[in-house]
Amino acid sequence: MKKILTIIILVLIAKSFAYSQCNQTLVTNCCHNISSNSVFLQQYRAKLAAATNPTDLPVARFSVLLSKGNTYKFDVCSALDYEGEAILQLFDGNKLVASTYHTKSKTDFKAFEFYCSKTAIYKIYISFLDGKPGCAVGILSMKK
Repeated sequence: MKKILTIIILVLIAKSFAYSQCNQTLVTNCCHNISSNSVFLQQYRAKLAAATNPTDLPVARFSVLLSKGNTYKFDVCSALDYEGEAILQLFDGNKLVASTYHTKSKTDFKAFEFYCSKTAIYKIYISFLDGKPGCAVGILSMKK
């Protein structure tokens, strides 16, 4: 009886992982957005809990070296089994240079292209709209 109960518990745990999209499947699905004239460079995963304070939203922060004269594409994909919609922002120092979310029109884009006019270390921020809990992946690719 203990063996059967153990097997049932293990199957239920494995099933929950199989249906959870916050894993390599999310990365693979998001990579389908990369065009054939682009090269995959990096993935950025973010899994954040709900905000406890509306003025202090959780953010996943990453750094990336981008080179002058290249056009980069940033895609962001949210896991379907979380309520949060991902926002990917690119900063040069403290200056926001691009985002997948336009705050004035409240329009959500899933990607943007960025022409790099100077070689520097840029910051990538991934957060979730309204501080909801979420899981997302950001994909960085470079146009050939």
